[in-house]
Amino acid sequence: MASHMRPMSPSDTTVKPKAAEKSPEQELGGTAQSSPVGDAPQPKRHRHLLWIIPAALVVLLGGAYVGGALYFESTFMPGTILDGEDVSMRPVSEVADEKASSLDGYSIHVTGKGLDLTIGAEQAGLTCDGQSYASEALAQVNPWAWPLEIAGTRQISATATVTIDRQKVADVVTPAVEALASDAAVGGHGITYDAEAAAYVIDEQLLASSLDAELVTDAVVAAIQAGEAEVEIGDECAETKTELQTAVDAANKLVSSTVSLTLGGTHVADVTSEMIAGWTTIGDDLSVSLNADAVTEWTRGALSDQLDTIGTDRTYTRPDGQTFTVTGSTSGYGASTYGWSIDGAALAEQIVANVQAGQPSTIDIPCVQTAAQVNPGGQDWGNRYIDVDLTAQHAVFYDNGTVIWEADITTGQPNLGQETPTGVWTVTNRKSRATDGDINLKGPIDPATGEPEWDSHVDFWLGFVGNLVGFHNAPWQSVFGGDIYTYYGSHGCIRMSYADGQALYNVGRVGDVVVVHK
Repeated sequence: MASHMRPMSPSDTTVKPKAAEKSPEQELGGTAQSSPVGDAPQPKRHRHLLWIIPAALVVLLGGAYVGGALYFESTFMPGTILDGEDVSMRPVSEVADEKASSLDGYSIHVTGKGLDLTIGAEQAGLTCDGQSYASEALAQVNPWAWPLEIAGTRQISATATVTIDRQKVADVVTPAVEALASDAAVGGHGITYDAEAAAYVIDEQLLASSLDAELVTDAVVAAIQAGEAEVEIGDECAETKTELQTAVDAANKLVSSTVSLTLGGTHVADVTSEMIAGWTTIGDDLSVSLNADAVTEWTRGALSDQLDTIGTDRTYTRPDGQTFTVTGSTSGYGASTYGWSIDGAALAEQIVANVQAGQPSTIDIPCVQTAAQVNPGGQDWGNRYIDVDLTAQHAVFYDNGTVIWEADITTGQPNLGQETPTGVWTVTNRKSRATDGDINLKGPIDPATGEPEWDSHVDFWLGFVGNLVGFHNAPWQSVFGGDIYTYYGSHGCIRMSYADGQALYNVGRVGDVVVVHK
């Protein structure tokens, strides 16, 4: 069936004109050949490029800043001095490693109380936290402020944390202490006198045997922590017995009580700590005592030998400049009687009392007999004395260097064994016939007759060897001096003329010193 369609007429449909298509230039904002009337003008291309350059600069600077900050978060800035060392531009890791290895060569020497050992860093388990040290140092600089800081200098410091393995230290110390204890072989109480220290001490071996390994370990660890290279172990690490220390204290009280000895006000000797130690006894029960017998033995022995001058040889110079040595008598009359003689027994008692008192002191030595001056081996008599020269057969009386009497004399006859005794004596008695009556010089009794071997009358007498030998005039002799004594000598007395005997009697007195020498 055919359909019928009505033809479309212009009045039925309005046909609008088709919009013109844009050219590529117009899409990109270019200029068209023609623009519809009323469209806005398009911006030019170079205006869009102006903001790109500063933006790029900002990006570049920002990147550099951030990069620098990130770099200096692991590297020290220029001009950085860390604990005196220049670490400029050094990586933190490098500084950390260096610090960590800084103790590799460390060692500590341990001495005292018998110990002598060296402990190295590895033996002590010694480590150093180099990383924390370097990090602490780096934290003191702000890496984000590097543009301001990079040209300057800075001094910084950090703490290095050192770790010690106490058990490792103990592993070294304990065997050493135990070895000392096993080797200790101290006899008796273990207290000895140290002459250099002038004091009693507990034997080092005994102290070593009582060392506490724990206390020694603590002392070594403390020394390592302080960075010491040496540590000396003292009493604080030893368990010393109280009884021992009490005995040491008591003995040291004695040896500290030194005594200065004077003779006639002149210092002559010292009782030293070492001497007292020689007299001190420490018993097995740790009792401390002073041996009084030993003190007496010294005062009556060595000290008397040093200071006693009675009967000893003495060298002196006469006022005329001649020097002589006068010897103690070797004749049958015994030793000469003038000089010092100390009372050793009384002195020993004083020394013991003063030492036990525990304080240094001074004692003027008590004497049995004294002399004019202290001069062992020399002239201990004064300046007033009668000098009898057996060789010259002449006697001179000096008083402070002045001759107040002199005479030629005749002394004992040597070939008959009757030589006048040498030595230093004193006038013991003084007589004159005018005031004391007859003066008879009698010899020993002759067994055959029952009478004295001789009986001589004299006018003046000054005895100096008791009443046996003395000065006297000799009426039976007219010439004196020279060598007469060798063939017509006396029985030991000193003969002279009547005038010389009288003059001597007038100036002499009991107690005057008589020095007889060859």
